[in-house]
Amino acid sequence: MNWITVCLRAIVSFFTEILFGCSHAHLTRPFTINAETYMVCLDCGKQVYYSAQEMRPLTSGEVRRMKAAHAGEVRVVPRMPSSGPQLVPAGDRKPNIAA
Repeated sequence: MNWITVCLRAIVSFFTEILFGCSHAHLTRPFTINAETYMVCLDCGKQVYYSAQEMRPLTSGEVRRMKAAHAGEVRVVPRMPSSGPQLVPAGDRKPNIAA
């Protein structure tokens, strides 16, 4: 390849990454630290969480559920009949002092 082709590919790749974000095509192997298994993109440094049981990257919904489970239990406690339920962490509930 000549230097013009190399430069054009680099420019197209640069603008594609700006417009569409990183494609995470260059990932490390999966590894586990503190009970979290993930891979790291070598281009942008983003952690891509990984399921060691299913041998595949986790979806964004699975990552949200995993982080919520690590954060602690969440319970639904009703506030007022008209305003709907309110999510409150289980450890932050105030004692009910109703007479």
